[in-house]
Amino acid sequence: MVDIWNDALQGLQPRLGEQTYDMWLRPIELAAIEDETLRLTAPNRFMKEWFETHYLDVVLDEIQRRTATRYAAQIELAAPRAPAPAPVPAPEPIVTQPAPPQPAILPPPPQGLSERYRFDSFIKGASNELAASAAWAVAQEPGQRFNPLFIYGGVGLGKTHLLHAVGHHIHDTRPELRIVYLSAERFMNEFIAAVRCNQFEEFRSRYRETCDVLLIDDIQFIAGRDRTMDEFFHVFNALYEAGKQIMVTADRVPADMEGMEERLTSRLNWGLVADVKSPDLETRAAILRQKAELDGLEIGDRVLLHIATLVRSNVRELEGALVRVATFAELKRAPITEAFVGEVLSDLAQPLQPQTITIEHVQKLVATHFSLRVADLKGPRRHRHVSRPRMIAMYLSRELTDASFPEIGQRFGGKDHSTVINACRRIKSMQTSEPEVRLAVEGLRRQLCPDGLAMRA
Repeated sequence: MVDIWNDALQGLQPRLGEQTYDMWLRPIELAAIEDETLRLTAPNRFMKEWFETHYLDVVLDEIQRRTATRYAAQIELAAPRAPAPAPVPAPEPIVTQPAPPQPAILPPPPQGLSERYRFDSFIKGASNELAASAAWAVAQEPGQRFNPLFIYGGVGLGKTHLLHAVGHHIHDTRPELRIVYLSAERFMNEFIAAVRCNQFEEFRSRYRETCDVLLIDDIQFIAGRDRTMDEFFHVFNALYEAGKQIMVTADRVPADMEGMEERLTSRLNWGLVADVKSPDLETRAAILRQKAELDGLEIGDRVLLHIATLVRSNVRELEGALVRVATFAELKRAPITEAFVGEVLSDLAQPLQPQTITIEHVQKLVATHFSLRVADLKGPRRHRHVSRPRMIAMYLSRELTDASFPEIGQRFGGKDHSTVINACRRIKSMQTSEPEVRLAVEGLRRQLCPDGLAMRA
């Protein structure tokens, strides 16, 4: 029974890569086979949903290829393992009364974490879904998955919020773990002070030996600081080898950090790299609704939607705009209407600048969404794992750009124009009969055309 499953997974390992295999396929286990249904277990909900979305069809296709049987699959969360029963010691004569057990000494709570930044106050949307889900997985199982977790994105998009939320959740559920949160700038300053004051052993003990969870904000700050990078490199190695959790944020991917050592860049890429983008219209409106409720402001949904339409840069400016509107309304004793919002935020309103969509944009986004390479979309492989994303990319290229069928075919590795026509027809039809295809196309379209502001190339 298990051989069917393991043989299929091992057959996919060369194709998907060792890292993908270890991260997403190996944790899924086969519990039973009932008729033609595989009953699988996943260690947590995040792993279950990610496997179902990205790899389940691939594995089922591989099993069908090997067994000539098309199996269905049902995935359940694995039950938590009960601790092994303690051995019963043989009775011994009691000579002396044992001393009462000493209470465990818990480490102090982590410093620097804001109570405002917890998971229940983080608004999740298409722009931050992967980062938020990965942060939640890290908070539930520190040191087990996504280590290190690297989250990058622009200012005010929620990176620090997720960093604090992870620290809070781990402290609440695992108070015995020592959590260290600080900015990269503070790390550098503490290192310099330790060297200057001959306190390097204390510094090393704090970060290399007694730290269980290290949360570093704005790691790009140490790029070009050779001695600080060297020390962080050794801290990273010590924690990683000991199975301790490392989570880092930055404003760009490791490869784009000018002055960052290559060996450090490589290590930051060892785990999961996830980005946070500017929130879409629905997410911005949800953020404003939450902020209004926390501040006790009575503002209609249409007004909040109007604010979200005017301010599109980041969460901080969005919340600041709401505070500004509420303050002006109180000073002027005026009702908060759409006209009033337009007047107060006239200097913040950002002009609607349509984004030009190209076939390259479509290919990159589709490849990322389905965990493929752009080269896979352009290649000759016809496996469903590749062919369906390729057809979706062709469909969106035809729908969102002015490219002709022959031009699209040429950009997809020299495919014939009839192949593109057939792909567009199939995806259009499949959106009616297969909900997962419709959801994938709609989600990709929203990312390519945020708020509908896009034009064809």
